Amino acid sequence: MTRRTIGRIVLVTLIAIHLAAFGLYVVRGRQSALLEVYLDGRDQWRDNHLDRAAADYQTFVEERPWVAWPLVLVRGFPDESSGWYVLGRVQAERHEVEAALSDLERAMQTGNGRGRREYRDLLLTSGQAARLVAFAEAARRHDPDSPLPYKDLGAARLATREPRAAVVAYEAALARLPAWRARTDPAAPAGLSGEEADLLNLLSVASLQAGDTARAEAVCTDIATRQGRYARLDRLCRAALLAAQGDIDTARTLLKSYQPPAPEHDAIVQALVPTS
Repeated sequence: MTRRTIGRIVLVTLIAIHLAAFGLYVVRGRQSALLEVYLDGRDQWRDNHLDRAAADYQTFVEERPWVAWPLVLVRGFPDESSGWYVLGRVQAERHEVEAALSDLERAMQTGNGRGRREYRDLLLTSGQAARLVAFAEAARRHDPDSPLPYKDLGAARLATREPRAAVVAYEAALARLPAWRARTDPAAPAGLSGEEADLLNLLSVASLQAGDTARAEAVCTDIATRQGRYARLDRLCRAALLAAQGDIDTARTLLKSYQPPAPEHDAIVQALVPTS
């Protein structure tokens, strides 16, 4: 190989290196600019400027695929799922239900299920229990050992006033809970967990609505005997039983500081002790 040939190879290599460096510089600049858009969306959301926040997040999810290619160079640059997730939440606050559901679906698809809770809660609060049934059935087929689809089925059946079907769903969720907890949280302590207490409360309420008062009382008592000395994990089912006996005042007192963790719980509380 001649010196001229070697010189040409070196020259071409240097040019390629400089072009690559310039390309990466451009990519980094675009990513930095788009990160600023994302952060501005966060600030707008915090200040309750929802339309502006939605516009910023929409820009982010539209531009991210090509801005992030061929690799992410900016530290803290949000992934695709994060963009769809925050956009979905903002759209929900804007009462753009279908847009929010679509965005949360994209978040779940791109982020290993992120946005699932918000998606199912929005279906409930928007009166789309039948759609929640379809979502839960699809999730059950995908992971038949998880209690989550069965809990969602129970919530949907309560919303459609099918308490017997809700009982079946909550029983199925409880049957799968121990193995699921061992799989997802092997270091969790033994004994009554918050997840189990929640499902037992819902099972008790569903049983009561289905006309099986004895079962409702037995399930609620099971929580009471297994919970910690100062815990009050049985408040929801205990209030439901009291209200069924006509003792609304005591039920209201019992639920005074209770914070419903999901729409189905809120619906139960409102039915027991309506605020208006």
